[in-house]
Amino acid sequence: MTTGPTRPTRRGFLRGSAAVTAAVAGAPALVGCGTSTARSAANVGTDPVPWPTHIPLAGPEPDLPPDPRGVDAGFLRYPDRLTSATAERPGNGERITALVESYESPPRGPDRNRYWAALNEALGVDLDLQIVPSANLGHKIATLMASGDMPDLLMIRNWMPRIADYVVNEAADLSEHLAGDAVADYPSLANLPTYAWQDMGLMAGRIHGVPIVRPRTGSTIIANREALTEAAGDAYNAWDADAFVAALRAATGGNHYGFGVPEGGWAFGAPTFAGWFGAPNLYGIDDSGAFVRAELTEEYRAAVEFTARLHLAEKVYYPGTATLPTTTLKSLFFNGTVRSHLDNLSGYQTEVPTVGDAFTVDLLRPPTGLAPRPATHFGGGTYGAAILKPAPPARIRMLLRLLNYLASPFGTREHQLVNYGLEGVHFTLEDGEIVPTELASTENPSVVPVKYLTAPPPVHYFPGNPDAARRAHAHQVAEMEYGIPPLTSGLVVRESRLTQQKHVNLFFDAIMAIVQGRDSMRRWDEAIRTWRTDGGDRVDAELQAEYEAVHGR
Repeated sequence: MTTGPTRPTRRGFLRGSAAVTAAVAGAPALVGCGTSTARSAANVGTDPVPWPTHIPLAGPEPDLPPDPRGVDAGFLRYPDRLTSATAERPGNGERITALVESYESPPRGPDRNRYWAALNEALGVDLDLQIVPSANLGHKIATLMASGDMPDLLMIRNWMPRIADYVVNEAADLSEHLAGDAVADYPSLANLPTYAWQDMGLMAGRIHGVPIVRPRTGSTIIANREALTEAAGDAYNAWDADAFVAALRAATGGNHYGFGVPEGGWAFGAPTFAGWFGAPNLYGIDDSGAFVRAELTEEYRAAVEFTARLHLAEKVYYPGTATLPTTTLKSLFFNGTVRSHLDNLSGYQTEVPTVGDAFTVDLLRPPTGLAPRPATHFGGGTYGAAILKPAPPARIRMLLRLLNYLASPFGTREHQLVNYGLEGVHFTLEDGEIVPTELASTENPSVVPVKYLTAPPPVHYFPGNPDAARRAHAHQVAEMEYGIPPLTSGLVVRESRLTQQKHVNLFFDAIMAIVQGRDSMRRWDEAIRTWRTDGGDRVDAELQAEYEAVHGR
C-alpha cells in the first residue's frame, strides 16, 4: 500500500473536479475531421496560454462576503438598486443555434413563451434552442460528433468520450478573445472565478470554451435539523464520529430512517466519507511526489469499511438506498421519512424553498475522530462548458457577447431577466423580495435551459429566508478550512476512455458488493490488483505529466 497522501499545497493553485471521471475527458480519436492530421487535446509539449484574468465586476455589496477560493457571496435581501452589466444588445437579429440539455419538460416556443421572447429581445438574436433530455445527451453529442454538424453553441460535459479531441479539432479557438487580459472585452466573463476556467481546462494549451459555473462546494449531507437535533442533542453538527453514527441510529426506527443516498455514482456515500478519513480527492501526492489514486490509500479503504458498518451493522440507510432515483429520495426527505441524505449545495438551494416552513433544511459538517483533521472534497465549480462553432471573428465576438450577457452577475438587470424573467409576468416584488408567479414554473432558465450555456458566479439568496443564506455561506466558509481541492480537474490524458470507465466501474462495483454484504474487503484488494495490471499506473503517469504541463512542477 502507498503511504498517506500529503496535502499538495506546494504545487500552487489546484483545480476542482465536477465528476469522478473528469480527468479522463479526452482520449485520442479522429473525431469529426476525418483526417490523419487530427490534433490531440493533450497539453504536454505545448506552450499554454494564460488563464483569463479575473476582473471582478462591481455591483451591489453582498451582506456575506465571497472568497475567491470558493465561498459564494450571500445576500439577505434582494438588492434595492440593480446595476447594468452590458452597454448594448449582443446581437443584431442573427439566428443562433444552441444545443443544451434539460431535466424539464419541453417548453413552448418563443411565439408562446414570454420568457423566451423577452430573452430573444434582450439578446438581439433569434435563439434556436435544440433541447435534449439529460438522459440522451451523451448519445446526441456522440451522433453530432460523427456527423460534423455543429451548432453555433454546444454544451459539453467533461465525462463525454473523446470530447476534448473533438473540441480542439472542431470548435473555435477562443484564446485570442479570452486569454489573459483579452477577456476584459467581456466583463461578465472576466468576472467568472479562475477556478471555473481551470476546471474547464486547457486543451492543446488553448482556451476552447466558456465554463458553466456552479458552486465549488462538493457533496454534503443535507438534514432535517429538528429531527436530527432530537436524535443527537447537544452533539448535533459538532459531533465526533461516534456521536454522528449514534444520531443516525437514533433517527432510525418505525417508518423513519437516518440516512439515504440516491442512485448513480454516490456508492452509499463512500467517496464522501473517504474525505472524512483524509483520503485525497480523486488523486493525491505520495511522499515521493508521485500521483496516487485515492482508492489505493488506506484512508479510502477505511471509508469503505465505515460505509459497510453504517449499512450492515447500524442499519441507518433507507431500504434500497443507492438505487433510488433522486426524485424519490427527495420526496422521502420532504415528507420526513428520511432524516438526512447525500446531495450537494445546488440541492440545498432547491430544497429550502420546497420544504418551506415544514422543517429547517440544514447542511452537516464532517464528524471529527476519523482523521487528524476532517475534510471534504471540493467539486470543480463547473457543470460543463459551452463551445463555439468556428466562424469569422465578428460572429465569434457576437457569440461571446451573448454568453457574456447570460453570465451577468446577481444584482444586475441582465441577471434579473435571465434568472427571474419579466417583472409582473414571471415574478413580483413584495416587500422588495422576489416572488415567482405561477407562470414562472414553466417559463424559467431551467425549462428554457439557457443556464446550461453559461452562468454567473453563484450567490446565496433565498427570498424571505435570510437564515438559509447564512447557513449556506457558513457551510462554505467552514469548508475552506478543511476542504481538499483535487489535482486532476481539467486535465487531458491519452488513455482510453473505455479503460478509464472500467477503472471507475471496478471500484464502484467493489464498494457496492462490500457494503451490501455480498463480499468482504477481499474484493477491494482484488480491485486494486486488477487496476494495477490494467494500465492504472500509465494513467497516473499521464495525469502527472499533464498537471506539470499546465501548472509547472
